[in-house]
Amino acid sequence: MLRRFRYRFDNAMARGTPAMIGVIAAAMLALALLNALTLLVLAPDLVRKEGSASVLWRSALRVLNPPGMLQRDYVLSVGVAYRVVSTVITIIGILLLSTLIGVLGAGIQRKLAKLRKGRSVVVESDHTVILGWSEQIHMIISELVEANRNQKYACVTVLAPKDKAQMDDAIRERVGATASTRVVCRTGDPTRISDINLVNPKEARSILVLPPEHDDADISVIKSLLAVTSGVLSEASHEGRTVPHVVTSIADDHNLPAALIAGGAHTHVVSAQCFIARLLVQTSLQSGLSIVYTGLLEFDGDEIYMSAQPQLAGQTFGEAVYTFRTSTVIGIRRLDGQILLNPPAGTAILRTDQIVAISQDDDTVVPTDEAPTITFEAIVTDEASDPQPERVLLLGWNARTPEAVKQLAQLAPEGSRLDIVADVPDLDDRVERLRRGLPQIELGVLAADPANRVVLEEVDLSAYQHVMVVGDAGAVDKSATDSRTLMTLLHLRDLAVQHGHGFSVVTEMADDRNRTLAQAAHADDFILSDNLLSLRMAQTSENPELNRLFQELFDPEGCQIRLRPAQEYVQPHATVSFYTVVEAALRRDQIAIGYRLARHAQRRPDYGIVVNPDKAALLSLTGGDKVIVLDGRR
Repeated sequence: MLRRFRYRFDNAMARGTPAMIGVIAAAMLALALLNALTLLVLAPDLVRKEGSASVLWRSALRVLNPPGMLQRDYVLSVGVAYRVVSTVITIIGILLLSTLIGVLGAGIQRKLAKLRKGRSVVVESDHTVILGWSEQIHMIISELVEANRNQKYACVTVLAPKDKAQMDDAIRERVGATASTRVVCRTGDPTRISDINLVNPKEARSILVLPPEHDDADISVIKSLLAVTSGVLSEASHEGRTVPHVVTSIADDHNLPAALIAGGAHTHVVSAQCFIARLLVQTSLQSGLSIVYTGLLEFDGDEIYMSAQPQLAGQTFGEAVYTFRTSTVIGIRRLDGQILLNPPAGTAILRTDQIVAISQDDDTVVPTDEAPTITFEAIVTDEASDPQPERVLLLGWNARTPEAVKQLAQLAPEGSRLDIVADVPDLDDRVERLRRGLPQIELGVLAADPANRVVLEEVDLSAYQHVMVVGDAGAVDKSATDSRTLMTLLHLRDLAVQHGHGFSVVTEMADDRNRTLAQAAHADDFILSDNLLSLRMAQTSENPELNRLFQELFDPEGCQIRLRPAQEYVQPHATVSFYTVVEAALRRDQIAIGYRLARHAQRRPDYGIVVNPDKAALLSLTGGDKVIVLDGRR
């Protein structure tokens, strides 16, 4: 019987703080009853006359405050037996009370430790859930904070396999003040359904899955997508809730089909390999284009919105372009979700359509009643000159290089040449495989270290209009990779100053924290990193319709943003409104969305780039200025 009692006692105590408090409370109650019997049997008549209820209350007080009651007993005229028994009971009460205090203290400490571990359930709704942790998270949270500035109660929850205190400190240090947005961190595995449920994803507005920073990042992303799909999305659908959309990115383009299957219809997957390769090429061939893309993808400034404008029903797209003075109409969204960027000017607008426009905010897409002022005599009617072949130099090699070469072959003018200088095994064989599949572009190769200044001095840099510098994007030691990339960039800048070379430079950094060390001297020296990828994911999380639009913009066969010479549209030095530039672009089946002033090309932060200007404002464009247009159509 004693062994059974000890066994049951051990099991009860092992259940945690509540069970321990219950055992001690039962013991204290038994002690109080024993003390009451003692008082009734051994106490003098003075005590016995108080009644059983009063005696029981005195017994409870003896257990809760043993020293005070013991002192009171010695004041009364009681016998020796009563004093001995009451003293023993008092000592036992002291032991039980001290044990209770210790148990309560330990329980509170365990509860605080659990809270610090971030394992409590988040009770939020209409919030943004971020699963995983990487360097992208700071940029994404910053953009979500900016997007939620007009909301009183916004929340972003983060679930990652990191200590909650460390996550809070990192976000506080890198992001800073979060205005009206609360950032709640929880510790857990983003691939486990039970851990994902901690951040209440069923009631979330959107879910972002960040790839971790290791070799098997795509596998972790796909496992998280499977957990979200089979758990969160399935439960939300069965309960009749609005299913949150999921946004993520895949490093290797070959894993894209598997990610799409794992995520399902509500998931938007961005191929980082294709996206960054296209950015690398497009920003290299179009000087200043990086500033345009960054401005459109950031929440701070002019962005792309979709706005219902039923009063435009019956008008054509060409007429709608002039209807908005402070917004730039670039397309139409049909009721079935189809997005028409830069459609023919005669395309009819239906009542169920939405206008795709660049504007400062979603409530600034407002039509104007004033008639556009167009100076027709200042419009240039000559045909645009054919683009000339260009020579491009690529320094370095990584997993995205083959895709970048394919993009360059599609975008570069006919007859262009790409020379590759890299220090990787079997470089000649790799380039030869690319050469067989891309006969439209001439490829040259030099197996050498591009970070070596002697190698760069032997290359005829004066023959190139554009230079791209890339590092090993998949390297484990990003610091060492960026150090070599930074060294190459510094050599290039020094040689350009010494010999007066005019090539543009686009540099890809593996770690975004090194971007500030290699800050561009002008807009052409764009430091390409995962920033734009983070911006695109943040934009898609707020409006999933934009993902299809971004795919169109970054597709070499779709619409493209280009910077064209201003003299192809209006007469140099002519004072005209931007309405006139819009008219000149429409005649070339293009949409003018802004301009770049050459005299401000070195002035930060916009480097002379103006997107979505006031169309009624007057300006005078010179020979070195550019007009930013949306070219091509779908």
